[in-house]
Amino acid sequence: MKIDPERLRDQLRKQIVNLIQIGWRGRIISIGYDQAEKEINKGRKGFLILATDVAERTKRNILRLFKGDYFEIFTKEELGSFIGKKNVGLIFVPETKFGLKLKSLIKQFLDLEGGSVNCQR
Repeated sequence: MKIDPERLRDQLRKQIVNLIQIGWRGRIISIGYDQAEKEINKGRKGFLILATDVAERTKRNILRLFKGDYFEIFTKEELGSFIGKKNVGLIFVPETKFGLKLKSLIKQFLDLEGGSVNCQR
């Protein structure tokens, strides 16, 4: 039985959104530049989710500090709506079981989108 790629993509997107919401409610993930910078300076391992329309300056500054994987997925408005805020440019996700699950879902989603996972370092 063959699964429709469009349906699979929608299911993956829904799972990613649900995990981001759970992470926010459980205070597992950090939202915004300042919070992400604090986590990075503490030496926590993890990855970043950047909005596709985040400012180049913000992207350059955070990636200068952070030497891990990052993914550009969703817009600022979409990321914000997932957690009940107006706009969110970036999210720091720690490397826990939760983070690893979210990372694998994002990779699968980007593969289906036809986009490459070239945001890894």
